[in-house]
Amino acid sequence: MSESAALISECPSCQTRFRVTEEQLAVADGRVRCGACLAVFDGREAEVREEPALGGEPVDVLLEIEGTEQASAPAATGGVSAPDYEEAPESTPEKPLHPVLFAAAIAAALALLAAGVLVLQYEVYVQDPVLRDAYEIVGVEVPRYKALEEIEVANTSVDERSGAPEDLIVRLDLTNTAPRYQRFPNLAVRFHREDGTLLADEQRVLPAAYLPSPTQSRLMSPHQTASVALRLDDPGPDASSYSISLL
Repeated sequence: MSESAALISECPSCQTRFRVTEEQLAVADGRVRCGACLAVFDGREAEVREEPALGGEPVDVLLEIEGTEQASAPAATGGVSAPDYEEAPESTPEKPLHPVLFAAAIAAALALLAAGVLVLQYEVYVQDPVLRDAYEIVGVEVPRYKALEEIEVANTSVDERSGAPEDLIVRLDLTNTAPRYQRFPNLAVRFHREDGTLLADEQRVLPAAYLPSPTQSRLMSPHQTASVALRLDDPGPDASSYSISLL
């Protein structure tokens, strides 16, 4: 047999036959691997001298020689070739969003939603004591708290006078029932005749005029009661009653 002549080698494990050359066998000193069952054997020792009749067109079979991979000549038996599969790249599963990042995203979305509500409802919420604190924390300038309906007027009385007419002194208690500080209100006093008609114009008194001391704070503490005195112009003998309004 010439150096390039082909010979037939049979796998001792699965009896698949291959046509190979001496050059192919010389690569690994005759050691080959069956392309069908992957068994390793000596290709020279498994040489088949008789070439059987082919049962149709031969099909190439991959003959793996240790250390290399070479395609053998067509199989003498016409066996089915071992398919050459390419390994598909291993897919990497998508990692779920980290719980901390997910929680941060939810918190940010809720904060934006809350901020939107505070902006849209500013005129209403700014009068709420708790929500005013929220506006101030985020740096929003809010108007001074004013809730006249939460200031109670009680224990009103008029000082008795003797002798020549003097200023009329009306005393009363102001109580801030609100949970926040708010300014002392301006007061408007109206005098009425016995038939209920208004007598003269109303008289307005500012906090600076009715508070005991000019240095006293103009703010009423929550649930504070302050006793004040209003010095008014005498409306005359026709006055039978009076009313006080907060401004």
